[in-house]
Amino acid sequence: MIIWGPNCPQWVFAFFGCVRAGAIIVPIDIRSTQDFLRHVVNQSQPVLALTSSMPAFDTEPLGIPALHFENLEALTYQLPEPSEVPLSSDDVAEIMYTSGTTGDPKGVMLTHGNLMANLGSILQHVIPNPRGYRLLSLLPLSHMFEQMGCMIMGLGGGASITFAISRQPTILFKIMQERKLTMMLLVPQALELFMNGIEAEVERQGKTTIWLRMLSLAKHLPHPIRRRLFKKVHARFGGHLEYIVSGGAALDADMGQKWNLIGVKVLQGYGATEASPGISSHTVKEPRFDSVGRPLPGVEVRIADDGEIQRRGDNITPGYWQAPDHTAEAFDGAWYKSGDIGFVDDEGFLHIMGRKKDIIVLPNGQNVIPDDIEAELRQETGVTDAAVVGMPGSSGQEVHAALVANADGAASAVEAVNQRMTEHQQIRGFTIWPEEDFPRTHTLKVKKNDVIEYLSNLAAGNSESAVAVQSSGNAGPVTLLGLLARVSGIPALEITPGMTVGNDLGLDSLGRVELLSSIEQELGVYIDESLVSSPTTVAQLEVMIDSQQEATANLPRFYKWPITLWFKWVRELLHHSLPFPILTIMYKATKSGTENLASLHGPSLFAANHNAIQWDSLVITKVTPRKYRRQLSFAAAAEITFAKKWLGTAAYVVANAFPLSRENAIRPSLEHLGHMMDSGWNVVIFPEGDQHVGQPMLKFQSGTGLLCVESNTPVVPVGLTCTKRRGSRWFPFREHVTVQFGKPITFTPGTTYEEATRGIESAVRELHLSGGNIAS
Repeated sequence: MIIWGPNCPQWVFAFFGCVRAGAIIVPIDIRSTQDFLRHVVNQSQPVLALTSSMPAFDTEPLGIPALHFENLEALTYQLPEPSEVPLSSDDVAEIMYTSGTTGDPKGVMLTHGNLMANLGSILQHVIPNPRGYRLLSLLPLSHMFEQMGCMIMGLGGGASITFAISRQPTILFKIMQERKLTMMLLVPQALELFMNGIEAEVERQGKTTIWLRMLSLAKHLPHPIRRRLFKKVHARFGGHLEYIVSGGAALDADMGQKWNLIGVKVLQGYGATEASPGISSHTVKEPRFDSVGRPLPGVEVRIADDGEIQRRGDNITPGYWQAPDHTAEAFDGAWYKSGDIGFVDDEGFLHIMGRKKDIIVLPNGQNVIPDDIEAELRQETGVTDAAVVGMPGSSGQEVHAALVANADGAASAVEAVNQRMTEHQQIRGFTIWPEEDFPRTHTLKVKKNDVIEYLSNLAAGNSESAVAVQSSGNAGPVTLLGLLARVSGIPALEITPGMTVGNDLGLDSLGRVELLSSIEQELGVYIDESLVSSPTTVAQLEVMIDSQQEATANLPRFYKWPITLWFKWVRELLHHSLPFPILTIMYKATKSGTENLASLHGPSLFAANHNAIQWDSLVITKVTPRKYRRQLSFAAAAEITFAKKWLGTAAYVVANAFPLSRENAIRPSLEHLGHMMDSGWNVVIFPEGDQHVGQPMLKFQSGTGLLCVESNTPVVPVGLTCTKRRGSRWFPFREHVTVQFGKPITFTPGTTYEEATRGIESAVRELHLSGGNIAS
């Protein structure tokens, strides 16, 4: 079974569903090229693909039937309970295809025993008690680092996992703050990006000197005090981030120490897909950023005569799928040959020096390890990255550096590094890489073979071949025109900058949502719906994307104080001192059906008609039993209720209302609604939209069904009926109103939004029309 799609809960369901069924899983990276996919399909012969319904994951060209993530939950209600499948520790659980840096895809077989052995080692040595941890899943689950370190370890140890819907920094920080995350798995590049962002903000505020003094002071402070010293930094990450596990590449020792100084414990490990993947790691008690730690329990490591790191243990793969020659070549008896060069120091800590195949052998027989020179080059100002390779010279192999760097300062950077290197490590030539980054594998390792081929073609004067090599092995770049063509069905060559998304490209509101979702998923840019309407042109979209700015919607602020515990008591006292006595004068309210609320055991949606009386929100509040009233919140029209500051404040205070945009910034409104329900609040909505007292009930808006189905919560229909517009002689303006609570409605996954909308409307309408019978 192929699993191919973005990180999400459905990915996890698919994985463990396959495990329970005894199927062999073939996880596929979402950035895989078509050539890579075809190779995997031809070799593994999958019978089914579990994948996303997004166009980017279309398996039809590969000839594989697909079951979409979006339909999995609905199927659980339709299919019978699965039968038990006998499994043994030697059965293959998954095949992890890794192209490495040579471009030769190999399927690494991992058995159930391999995975369980590595999980046991991690829980014993690295993360002894993860129960209660809150993890953020950022790296692809199709890679063993994230799959084992986050998914399997997290669920196996009792942690919770949040899947990021975006890689945008603003969205990530928001998720961290809302979920109060305690742990993340990151590659060193991400650690550097986060730290660079922190220090850029420090510099912008003119506090660099203070920052350096704080780091110096932190060296002498215990960990809890460090966290308090840098509490503003921690607040940005949600205030609870305790651990970062770094893997996938070597972590710069100074970078690891800097994170440690600001109060975040960084664990660095060493692994490989063939090891399921953990091989070694340091512990929180013994951080060693110059090393990748001691071998994990159950993992043996030895250093061969040529310096190669070899390992064995129950976590080591039995071999490569349908590749006996590759398997035989990779093993020396029971010892797996890693291809890495390193050593073990006197304290038992493992040190990685580089890849065996990347070593440059000079004409005099001396060996040069590129990693040492690359690390020095990256320290130079203006050098973003470096790849050091061996290139033919006048007398044999010479050290050559390919640099992602500022051309003006590259020569001085090389000269400065050469002054620190020994004679045999001297860089004899360098080339400025023409793109923003080197070609990389799915695990972000530089494809050295592609770099060498590019440099060879360049030296031979074959610039066209050099350009071809730059992008070989990588999927064609995703562009806005490509996404527009995919969503609109209009060929990219026919799309011009002046075309509008609505009239010219034919994208309605749902089409625009699909487009913006694709832009966020594949271009990494979050654009709020409020900025894109029918008249928006392609050129305007390009400006939004190029600027990499998150749209800011003109939406009233969501405050936290109305939902705090102390303000619940304040609001209750306020209700009984002012609004409720006034309501008693203005309305004679009769309630019915409160017994139907007894079945509610969590957050629910209340859907009410909006045509009966003027102060319907307050009347609903008053008649709702106290048990539910204390957790009641109202979604109020941002364009009406919150258009005036005083009215919006009153809505916050009295009704615990929050703004729900009906025209702009719908997304943040719905996100906040979801956050309210996640926090245990019952939310009241008025699906008609506009209030029209004394008029017939309007048709419910189509978004009602989407909200009710996707929230996966019970919906309580509420019918209000004004049975008497004028009351007694003493209360000439007193109206009689009935409020009926219907039986909660639940929708099974797969229910169409339109079907759900009409079902809720019918229930509310029935209660509304029968209100007169209750009064009589």
